[in-house]
Amino acid sequence: MTHLTSHGRLKIYLGYAPGVGKTYQMLEEARELLAHDVDLVVGFVDAHGRSDIRQQLDGLHCIPLLPLTHRAGTFEELDVDAILKRSPRVCVVDELAHSNAPASPRQKRWQDVQALLHAGIDVLTTMDVEDLASLSDQVWQLTGRRVRETVPDWFFQQADEVLLVDVTPRALLHRLERGAIYPSRAAKDEVPAFFQEPVLVALRELAIRLTAQALEARRTGRAKPSDLPAEKILVNITADPATAMLLRRARRMADHLQAVCIAVYVYSKEESEALPSEDHPTIARHLRFAENLHIPATVIRGKNRPQALVEYARKNNVTQMFLNGATSTHRRWLPGPDFTERVLQLANEMEVTVVAERHRHGRAASPYPEDEAGALMHAGYVRISPDISVEEAIGEIRKQAGTVEMIYYAYALDDGQHLLGVVSFRELISAERSKKVRDVIHTDYVFVEEDTDQETVARLLAKRRLLAVPVLDSEGHMRGIVTSADVAGMVQEEAGEDILKIGGMEAFEGPYLEVTFGQMVRKRAGWLAVLFVGEMLTATAMGFFSKEIERAVVLALFIPLIISSGGNSGSQATTLVIRAMALGEIRLRDWFRVIRRELATGVALGAILGLIGVSRIMLWHALRGTYGEHYLVVALTIGCSLIGVVLFGTTAGSMLPFVLRRCGLDPASASAPFVATLVDVSGLVIYFSVASVILRGILL
Repeated sequence: MTHLTSHGRLKIYLGYAPGVGKTYQMLEEARELLAHDVDLVVGFVDAHGRSDIRQQLDGLHCIPLLPLTHRAGTFEELDVDAILKRSPRVCVVDELAHSNAPASPRQKRWQDVQALLHAGIDVLTTMDVEDLASLSDQVWQLTGRRVRETVPDWFFQQADEVLLVDVTPRALLHRLERGAIYPSRAAKDEVPAFFQEPVLVALRELAIRLTAQALEARRTGRAKPSDLPAEKILVNITADPATAMLLRRARRMADHLQAVCIAVYVYSKEESEALPSEDHPTIARHLRFAENLHIPATVIRGKNRPQALVEYARKNNVTQMFLNGATSTHRRWLPGPDFTERVLQLANEMEVTVVAERHRHGRAASPYPEDEAGALMHAGYVRISPDISVEEAIGEIRKQAGTVEMIYYAYALDDGQHLLGVVSFRELISAERSKKVRDVIHTDYVFVEEDTDQETVARLLAKRRLLAVPVLDSEGHMRGIVTSADVAGMVQEEAGEDILKIGGMEAFEGPYLEVTFGQMVRKRAGWLAVLFVGEMLTATAMGFFSKEIERAVVLALFIPLIISSGGNSGSQATTLVIRAMALGEIRLRDWFRVIRRELATGVALGAILGLIGVSRIMLWHALRGTYGEHYLVVALTIGCSLIGVVLFGTTAGSMLPFVLRRCGLDPASASAPFVATLVDVSGLVIYFSVASVILRGILL
């Protein structure tokens, strides 16, 4: 970094997640600069309790933080005025996306850095890929959380140097387990949910792509002739909440194409008056958001909104238009095309892109059922011809990199869109450049069909350790891909539903604290009512054996012991079998192997519990004489009953998931409460049947 210009130079250390080593590497360069007698200060670095960061800070001059008092409390922020007064050559400022305290002179830390740069001070700083404003939608789809502290794309693009700090996701997870990222116990308990390998792989891909595009933009920016007409992208602003996503998507596309991006809201008095009152501030927010993304926003008037928008686009030489894919709900009772359809009819000489907002985990509105692979797949993959050379394939990949979501594999397709083979980027780069793609692709690729169950897709990705799997139709045409990031959230949702089913209830339609009282009662009452009716059979069974209970009251003392042992053993067996089914470890044809194992296990477990029960009776009788003169026979009855009840419980619990699967039902419905209810009734029958045989002529 040099100090040759009046404007300071900005160097950003970019990572894909906390813990990759951005701050550590930034401080290493700071120490090297200091060793070469460069005037350097540290404006802000938070060690987060890590000893390695504190060691790197030793010997560096740290500017004291500025204390700020606000009604919310006392805060410490970067002291820009003190740094400007000190006027160093280089300043180290960590966490570029940080939002300053309310009493600060500037709202964002990147604005503080901007002030330092304007003063001619070079800045070293750090940020994660999720902090980039235009990637907010993709990060939300991957991680399930909205990033509130972001850095504008235009500011990131002004960086003189972007250094990608990279480690493999597996190595990052090892750091997390060792406590190298969040040393304190409290911090470990708040580890973000995105620390999962599939999510980290996807974030890492975003960071690599972002760095590559930044380098490519600088290279092509220097080489591009200035007399070539620039692309111009127009974004149509509406009150739809997806407009923010549309603006971010257009901004990212404009940066990739080095195009001009503008935003337009067409104001029609008649239609604007028909808008709900809450939509007017929404439009104002979208206009401000466009300005924040450095997209000039304009409001134009026109009675015919589609025609006014297209005429404005023609006058301003727009080459592409971005429209929201959501169909307007206003005046849909009138016949004729809607706004989007009319724009498509009028703007037939320019490219119009209709963007639909994707749902969580990247799933778009789909004609496929939610539990099939087709509902997860998307078309964001690299397509190449098998007849081009490896050198040409690499060039084709560079062209498609800005518009696809998965850049680890390339798919060779023929003219009929049949998948001929798959090749990884690593294999392409290491292959001889003159070879044909046909010679390096794998023709024995793994694929799934459109109607493949999503859980099967998830198991396949995990078992084969793949980042993506192609989706084909019955004729071998490629329809899309499903990535490991796509299934990460789905697996979590499926597991949550199965846990609730095993607990004897239906899945909630939202977080626990957001579910209404009515939903809470409705989801739980149904199963409880069914189980209650089942438990009524227990009272019927006890009534059937009422004479035996009257003659030998001592038998009633052990009823809870007997039925709970059977229910517990049955619940154990059910849970183990459901888990094995979910992981693909057993199939329907394995039922005989399972029952053979559970019969032996049931006898062994019953014998263990029976021995404990007999020992307890003998011990209590020795201490208190509780069970009378026939205590040995009573002990034998309890021991034999426990063997029978536990044996039945494990057998029934292990077979019930197979029966449900054979009937086409969800095995998770064989919940622990359901099995326990079944074994309660049968356990009483077994108990009193054994007692009538052993105690007949003695107590009965």
